[in-house]
Amino acid sequence: MEFTKIGRRGALGLLGTLAGTGSALAHHGWSWAEGEQGTLTGTVREIYVGPPHPTLRVEANGQIWTVELGNPNQTARAGFTETSLRPGQEIVALGNRSRDSSERRLKAVRVTAGNRRFDFYPERIQGG
Repeated sequence: MEFTKIGRRGALGLLGTLAGTGSALAHHGWSWAEGEQGTLTGTVREIYVGPPHPTLRVEANGQIWTVELGNPNQTARAGFTETSLRPGQEIVALGNRSRDSSERRLKAVRVTAGNRRFDFYPERIQGG
């Protein structure tokens, strides 16, 4: 399975978070993404670090996904640079998938590669 959802419990936790941060979410552009988080496991094909959002192009089950990271400052604070990953490396991205199921796009809150973890939105990580 290429994208695995976290489930009802995680969604309920997010709803509690959303109740207190609604205006901030609208400002930061999360309205296009599902509320429920899940994981995407795949192979990095391309890395872009720059405005407006650094992105990874990730191949999972023969399909290319766009994985959006934090804005450039958040991405740098997470310790991620253009040399943090390399094409061909396997990653697990935790985040919120696009509400448009035909779009292969994920807003990552965390990316893990081997024993390295990059938390772009630590306050949004559901379930720790």
